[in-house]
Amino acid sequence: MKRSWNAARAAMLLSTSALLVGPAAMAADAGDDVLAEIIVTAQKVKETLAKAPVAISVLGADALDRQNITAADDLITTVPNLQFSQNGFAMRGIGSNNGFSGYSTVATQIDGIYAPFPTTLTLGMFDIAAIEVLRGPQGTVHGRNATAGVVNINTADPGWDMAVAGDVQYGTHQDLQVRLNADLPVNDDLAIRVSGFRRVNDGRYARLAAPERFDKTDQAALRLTSLWNLSDSVTWRLSLNYGEDEGTTPFLFLSSYNYYPNANLRTGSFGPVEIIKTHEPNPGIWNVKENRKDIQDYAARTRLTWEMSDAVTATYIGGFSVLKNDGLEASTGVFSMEYLDLRQESSSHEIDINYESDTLSLVGGAYYYWDDKPSGQRLLHAGNTAPAPFGSVFNAFGPLFAGTGKQISTINAVDVVNTYSDWGSESSAIFAQGTLRLTDRFRLLAGVRSTWDTVHGGQEELVCFGGTVTRQNINDATCPAGGLGYSDDRNRASEKFSKISWKAGLDYDITEEVMGYATVSTGYRAGGLQASTNPAPYTGYKPETVTNYEAGLRGNLLDRKLFVSATLFNMDYKDLQVSSIIGTASGPTAVTTNAAKAKIKGVELETLFRPTRNDRLSAYVSFLDGKYTSFPNASDNMNSADVMYNIFAPILGYATIPSAVADFSGNRLANAPRWSARVGYEHIFDLAGGSTLTPAIDFYVQSKTYADSANYVQGISDSYTKTDINLRWDSPDQRFYINAFVNNLEDERIANAVGVVWSSTTATYNPGRTMGVRVGASF
Repeated sequence: MKRSWNAARAAMLLSTSALLVGPAAMAADAGDDVLAEIIVTAQKVKETLAKAPVAISVLGADALDRQNITAADDLITTVPNLQFSQNGFAMRGIGSNNGFSGYSTVATQIDGIYAPFPTTLTLGMFDIAAIEVLRGPQGTVHGRNATAGVVNINTADPGWDMAVAGDVQYGTHQDLQVRLNADLPVNDDLAIRVSGFRRVNDGRYARLAAPERFDKTDQAALRLTSLWNLSDSVTWRLSLNYGEDEGTTPFLFLSSYNYYPNANLRTGSFGPVEIIKTHEPNPGIWNVKENRKDIQDYAARTRLTWEMSDAVTATYIGGFSVLKNDGLEASTGVFSMEYLDLRQESSSHEIDINYESDTLSLVGGAYYYWDDKPSGQRLLHAGNTAPAPFGSVFNAFGPLFAGTGKQISTINAVDVVNTYSDWGSESSAIFAQGTLRLTDRFRLLAGVRSTWDTVHGGQEELVCFGGTVTRQNINDATCPAGGLGYSDDRNRASEKFSKISWKAGLDYDITEEVMGYATVSTGYRAGGLQASTNPAPYTGYKPETVTNYEAGLRGNLLDRKLFVSATLFNMDYKDLQVSSIIGTASGPTAVTTNAAKAKIKGVELETLFRPTRNDRLSAYVSFLDGKYTSFPNASDNMNSADVMYNIFAPILGYATIPSAVADFSGNRLANAPRWSARVGYEHIFDLAGGSTLTPAIDFYVQSKTYADSANYVQGISDSYTKTDINLRWDSPDQRFYINAFVNNLEDERIANAVGVVWSSTTATYNPGRTMGVRVGASF
């Protein structure tokens, strides 16, 4: 491990050198070609990347293809401080470590329209023009759940010339991927683009008793986009989308389990813990009988733009989506979550007015959004686990898995049936943000947004004896074999929240090509409702707020062959929403609570460098220090027994173990590596006859991370490196290409979800080493 970390530190120093020293050293090799000017629209105004006073990174279509990015979780490591969490993205250490914690703290937008459902991200990542990643609160022009940042996914526009392009990829695990797009101009004013995506593979792990192998991909998607110039001043863009996912659930591993050799069951004391490292299937997963997903996603997104004059442009942005889910989301052998005819809907409407003059750039508008679960059910089979020797209690009452020796034991706990009727939210806002040019070099920025949120909790919740409810006998209000509780929240009062967010800053052109800026911005994320059957402190949670102090430098150097970006930030969170697991009458329950305070500070350095026509270098290095400055009375999962143990233990004459609390003040945030860095390099070799051969390498490294707010040692993910290699041949006319790749050359076992409870630590993992070849053509 020490050797691995020394290598990681060395790689970070190399990355820093590439950013700070290398450009000057390589200036003599500069050729004639320069970096292309990158235009970004993430702040709802057009500006160049080098002049945008915000922490932003951009991934174009070429970079997405080279890095083989076809799903949202593939984006992690591509830009500074972007990770993947269980309900979307995590940024600068802010993100959920379970999928029950409501909306992501990083707002994901597709074509400028908020996408609330993480499942959508697995189906829409094809035929992409560019992805813009904004770090830090974007509380003025975006607002909706953007306290940590925004990921803006822009799909490709139709072209005005007839064209067809596509590729076929085949790789490890019989992974087959097909992509196709066609531009079909109808006339001089109307163009249509059709694009499709299909990906299947055999799955990464054995099926055991399930009908399909675990971690199997079976996805398809189709998009129809039209671009219509209704007049010289009015343009209408419409995108219709369909996607489906019929793969299987992830395979869950037991990464470690706990044993308490000196435990005293009669007094309920633990004593010292012995942590036993392992990498075996989660106990009972070999008995899983069903693991298939069944998801359909429908979405319509539209943009109507009216250039009212040379100075004023009005834009309407609207969208509607429906997500249907009738399959498994998780199936671990102890816990499963499945949906029955669940329907999730969302819709948004926004009007923007842009004004542009020599001295003032201004955008203002109004926004309305809603989402809802109007129908459908969720069935949770919540099992419980206990470490040895406490597991002997479960072994006496019909265990799912009877552990022996130091092994853990598991038991059915409860089945929870949630029947939805009106579970969702509404949000409306008005906003304005403008830049005033005081001189040719000096500008002032100011913005404000007023937001009003309403959350609804309409549902029924039924708690039954564990292992008794099935898809065949499920009922809204009656358990098939006796129940433990029922609540009817269909008439529950809504909760309302509101907040004014603001942003102020200045930027100054130090030279014609180098700009410096400083901003102060705030963000707000609405509170929420949780099941009324939860203990009193956990039936809802408050909004979280953040204030971000940021300064940066952006610039094009060496005759526009080098782009550099440096950002310093300090984020102060209040009432940060944190997910955790507590024991309730419904078994182990994921809840969201409010930490008192957290502070995140760091530095992000990025560069793009093109010393010659045939050489391209990209790199970043990031330092992140994210801590809870105050988080008292937090749930301590490691020292708390679950509800089933406390029911059965007294029957055998043993003591109950009450829920424990701890002070997490000073702990590091989850999913927040202190150091991370990436270096990518490619060189184009000109071959005889006009064809080219381009080898490329992308190297990523990060320091250790914690899985949760408690910073349990069992939940530490060690530092690691990841190397991706590509070799691409292009024909002389650029119409055909062949690309061979190896991803995760080290074959690192990289955890993407880690759960720590009193008995054990479980994890799911990203793919190990994968290899493949992609063949493409365009006409």
